[in-house]
Amino acid sequence: MLTFGSAAAWINNPVISVLIIFAGIYLFIKFCTWSKQFQLPAAFRKWVFILTGVGMVVFNIMYAKGNALIATSGNWSGATIALISSLIWVFIFTFALMAENKPE
Repeated sequence: MLTFGSAAAWINNPVISVLIIFAGIYLFIKFCTWSKQFQLPAAFRKWVFILTGVGMVVFNIMYAKGNALIATSGNWSGATIALISSLIWVFIFTFALMAENKPE
């Protein structure tokens, strides 16, 4: 809940927040290094890139609707689903970006 501003006391500690950010960056770099070991067909990579462009618009709309839902009813589910689904797509995009092209 660091993204949405949790009220937990340990999250409000700036040192813990910075450590969480650095741990996330480190894990992301490790994921990128791991994904370099794989080979994907160029057509699959192309479709992932196209869907990423479409996804930018879709995730933006989802998050805007989620924020509107928060403002009207205080329900956080829409924004949370938008955030989690966009983060999952970031890893799919990164995997496709970092993987090597399969030789033809």
